[in-house]
Amino acid sequence: MPVNPQHITLMRQLVEESANHTVNTSNDFIFLSGEIQGRLKETLSASTLKRLWGYVEGYASVRPSTLDILARFVGFPDWETFVSDYCEVESVQSSHRVMSESLYTKDLDIGDQVKICWNPNRRCLLKYLSNSLFEVITSENAKLKSGDRFLCQRFTMNQPLYVELLTQDGNTELFVMGNKGGLTEVRPMLSRRMA
Repeated sequence: MPVNPQHITLMRQLVEESANHTVNTSNDFIFLSGEIQGRLKETLSASTLKRLWGYVEGYASVRPSTLDILARFVGFPDWETFVSDYCEVESVQSSHRVMSESLYTKDLDIGDQVKICWNPNRRCLLKYLSNSLFEVITSENAKLKSGDRFLCQRFTMNQPLYVELLTQDGNTELFVMGNKGGLTEVRPMLSRRMA
């Protein structure tokens, strides 16, 4: 599948931020492959990642499944959604602004709480459990209920929030919040600062 090189560049930036690891050496690709396997239980080989990063030649054509895995790694349900909701909405310049307004799970401690809001008049208070897992404490005007759990890597202002493995009433699914207009508020309430 032919891809826009600018979209690949944006994806590489988001993957490195999500992994909290700059990818420059052969060992970095092995590390990243392990992170993807650990987080998603899906496999992308170090050699495939090397081609996508331009470390070795040959990513003129990329499998859609490869792109989908990378999109899921950074919080989108698939590559098509990443392109339409991120790449085509934001220019390269404004994408840096959007990334700077993100709250990353890696920056939270177990027990920290995050308040999120989106239109129309929806609010949730979340508790960070561990390993990107959150539990809903309270929910107003939203389909989420107290006790629901989901995986999330990043909360970004003015962008939809895609979560994985939402567990609700015994079912597990992908879920999107703020599909129109994105999150209107992201407020961390850090337990270490509240003590």
